[in-house]
Amino acid sequence: MIAARFARFSAVCVLLLGASFAGAAPASATGTDGSCAEGAGVTVVVDFGDLGPQPLVRCAPGTPANGIAALQEAGIDVAGSQKYGLAVACRIDGKPGPDVESCAGMPSATAYWSYWHASAGGAWVPSQEGAQTSKPAPNGFEGWAFARPKSANDLPTPPRVAPVRQTAAPAPAPASEGSSFPWGLVIGAVVIVLVGCAGVVVAMRRRRAQ
Repeated sequence: MIAARFARFSAVCVLLLGASFAGAAPASATGTDGSCAEGAGVTVVVDFGDLGPQPLVRCAPGTPANGIAALQEAGIDVAGSQKYGLAVACRIDGKPGPDVESCAGMPSATAYWSYWHASAGGAWVPSQEGAQTSKPAPNGFEGWAFARPKSANDLPTPPRVAPVRQTAAPAPAPASEGSSFPWGLVIGAVVIVLVGCAGVVVAMRRRRAQ
């Protein structure tokens, strides 16, 4: 009888511990900061112009299907217009805000995202296709620059970040300085399991006393 109760007690503890760790797995990240290493993917550059934030440079791994996919796979949010969807990139990383662009239809001719391509170490060239149909070149650079031309006839300027591959990656931090493993979550889960197991023990003792 005691052996059976101990077996049930052990099974409960294992289930509690497993349930605690089931939610502890970190979410997988999309893309990485900085330009792609040679052969690692397509580098995406976003120049916000006068909208405020510093330019973004991120790596979309592999071979994205089109320019919109390159943005998304680099981990950069993109929103299309209500009328044309992602055939028109209206907001990138939440910019511009509704005070500048409603995203109801086509963007204003004097406030819009211009789309560019470049090879590593080359020059930015304006895209001749929309981002939803354009195929990024392997190991190439995809560029986006928020344009505010004075008139609809003025040409946009390319991203102010040169399409140059980074020569060296930052050195990883020593293990003693911290780790991405969620130790705080694990410790909390263990405490919860121990409290639950203690409750099971108390309940078993009460039953035996009766």
